[in-house]
Amino acid sequence: MRVTSLCVLILCLLHLAPAAAQEPTPTPTPTPPDYLPYILGQITVTAEAPAVETVDLEVMTAEEIEAVNARTVGEALTYIPGLRVSTGRKSEPSVAIGAFQQSEILVLIDGVPYYETNYGKLDLNQIPTENVARIEVSKGAASVLYGANAMGGVVNIVTKRASDTPFTGATVELGENSLRHFLVTHGMSHGKLSYWVNYSHQESDGWDVSDDYQPYEGEIITRGPTTRTPAVLQGDGTRTNSDVERDDAWLKLGWENNADSAYWVNLHYLEMSKGLPPATDEVRVILFRPAFSQLGRMPDYRDSGIDFDLRQRLAERLVLKGKLFYHGHQDHYDSYRDLAFDERLARSTYKDYLAGGTAILESPLADWNTLRLAFNYKKDSHRERDDEYLPFAEAQSYTGSVGLEDELHVADDFHLVLGLSYDWFDVSSAERNTLDDDGNLESQDPLATPSDNFLNPMLGLSYALGERGELFASAGRKSRFPLLSQLYSSSSGNLELDPERSTNFVGGYRATLPSGLTLEASGFWYEISDLISRSGTDPDNLYQNYADVRVLGVELAASTTVARNLELRGDVTYNDAEDRSEARMTDEVLNVPEMIGGVGLEWRLPWVPARLDLNGRYMDNVFTSLPSPGYPDDPVQEVSSYYLVDVRFGYDVIPKLELWGAVRNLLDESYESEYAYPGPGRAISFGVSGKL
Repeated sequence: MRVTSLCVLILCLLHLAPAAAQEPTPTPTPTPPDYLPYILGQITVTAEAPAVETVDLEVMTAEEIEAVNARTVGEALTYIPGLRVSTGRKSEPSVAIGAFQQSEILVLIDGVPYYETNYGKLDLNQIPTENVARIEVSKGAASVLYGANAMGGVVNIVTKRASDTPFTGATVELGENSLRHFLVTHGMSHGKLSYWVNYSHQESDGWDVSDDYQPYEGEIITRGPTTRTPAVLQGDGTRTNSDVERDDAWLKLGWENNADSAYWVNLHYLEMSKGLPPATDEVRVILFRPAFSQLGRMPDYRDSGIDFDLRQRLAERLVLKGKLFYHGHQDHYDSYRDLAFDERLARSTYKDYLAGGTAILESPLADWNTLRLAFNYKKDSHRERDDEYLPFAEAQSYTGSVGLEDELHVADDFHLVLGLSYDWFDVSSAERNTLDDDGNLESQDPLATPSDNFLNPMLGLSYALGERGELFASAGRKSRFPLLSQLYSSSSGNLELDPERSTNFVGGYRATLPSGLTLEASGFWYEISDLISRSGTDPDNLYQNYADVRVLGVELAASTTVARNLELRGDVTYNDAEDRSEARMTDEVLNVPEMIGGVGLEWRLPWVPARLDLNGRYMDNVFTSLPSPGYPDDPVQEVSSYYLVDVRFGYDVIPKLELWGAVRNLLDESYESEYAYPGPGRAISFGVSGKL
């Protein structure tokens, strides 16, 4: 019924668009923008016009992020069509596009990769949205200029920079469970100098499960010696160990001589401490050294970075955009013995950094032909120890890419993009701590250092239909080199892994019609091979290039203004995923919902300066466990579908001063986005936002 209602809403949008055109909305008087998007940090944009977009691109603006009251990027991504965002272990969101998981998607902040070098992903709830101008999601065959490891697509987080109008803003938000959220922003441009400063703080004692959540008895499995203790791991009320505290600071400083010459430095510091809500069915506690427990906390989760950007015209027909970056990450994981989190067993630590640069040369060879050459190169360093009494073991790797892209304006209405990238990966050093039966260090041993390379072609085209919109299509081969954790995990690493690869096809139609209807319809086909899986047939290696998966699907999104102050929108995505691995025991695929959908309403009240935003998201059933050659006795296990509704109401007391309230999960639905990890129930907050 919920899926049907989504499709019906989209059909209604198509029907109501002509009616909307009969009552045109008056054009408001433009006001100076509070900020500008930091386009210097984008990969495919230089001083010239942006490259032709031939992929399935979703863009979420700062205004749309505010309308759903998303405090973090992880929360904002939940509302982007076709994406699945789930939360499980480590209490961090994980974003997926079809069968591509977050480590197979390239996540960027202003063009700089954002990930932890061992597992290939970081907590997107650590990135606040207050400093985000927009989020761009390219699905499938993204540009070769992005570099390596964009197998499933690209999530590019574009931050804010100052406009010509000085800006100062602040927000205070208070809510249940002692939620306190404060932020302040200031930015301005003066002549050639521009700066933007943002600071935010958020803390909460946790969040509540739904009133409909039914507690049940799980167990704590302890090893050393092995015992199984029945326990209710999650009761009514506040989610166990769900508290969080976060501080974020951003600084952007730029010097722009003219349109042909600009230099910027960007700094950020993100710090968070949080509890890790346990699974509700079972948790494991290992008492022998080095001890580990799934009853854990992260007292220190920290990211910092500095980037240097430049844009410089080298000749009349040659523009250079360059970037140098250094990003560091550190986290501590504290293991506990009991549900009260009183007795700490061990502290494991990761210390990572990635450093590198990007250079893009753009040359319009003719009015109808633009050539772009990109060079991406970075070093990944990962240091880890399982407990404080052990030394750090380290692994380092280098990843590079040379991409060439030619954009051809074959005719006024027909654009063609040809791309080719050569990507390579080389581990320069790696070591592992060897322990005796008592957990004491025996030696620190060097390990083999594999290397690999891959050639990735890409083709894209777009055909303009005038006022009737645009047709687009793209096809490309994409790859993902193995993660350091897959190569060197002390219990399951496999040095013989090959790159994962996928051939992606996307095609569709998008338009903003004279009637006011905005429409996009697309189809996609992903053929994924050599997917690294833990479910293969080799008993000696947990990680193997075992899985082959095919995903077919369609996506439809539409929005229209149906009355002077009322806007409706809807989207629906259908995935048909099939496991084609040779020794598979089922054709079903883990973690791919068959249907994802959303509806939205924006109503600007005609009699008072107020706005109501109502948003709903539907997520279909997802398989989280299936029998496989590696685990033939695993049960068929899935999380049920769910439908969440969020609402925000804002009232302008005076111009540039808004009082607002927001409710998440308005219907207080009890749901799980990952098995045995219940999601938040209804949560209410209030705030005030002011601008100068």
